[in-house]
Amino acid sequence: MKLSDGLRVILKGHLGWGKCRLDCFSGMLLALVRLKHINLTQLALAFASQADPKSRYRRLQRFFREVVFDYDAIARLIMAMFDLYDQSYYLTLDRTNWQSGGNG
Repeated sequence: MKLSDGLRVILKGHLGWGKCRLDCFSGMLLALVRLKHINLTQLALAFASQADPKSRYRRLQRFFREVVFDYDAIARLIMAMFDLYDQSYYLTLDRTNWQSGGNG
């Protein structure tokens, strides 16, 4: 079993997406871990696929255009992955939008 297969199984139980969407998302997550930054062009190059890099880039664009994230499901996934259900914790939200050179 490949790492992406195991990740897809875990995500399926929480997100309820189809196989194609889960494959795309798990591929993105694994590429992000390798790259450590978010740049769609670089992400498409790091994406584990035999497809042409331009096709991978368009696939990622379609994913972000079409997918609506269920943030409650994402929160449950994170809580389960890190075993946080039986612990006390503080929830913080950072909505910082750093911009440089803007006119306000």
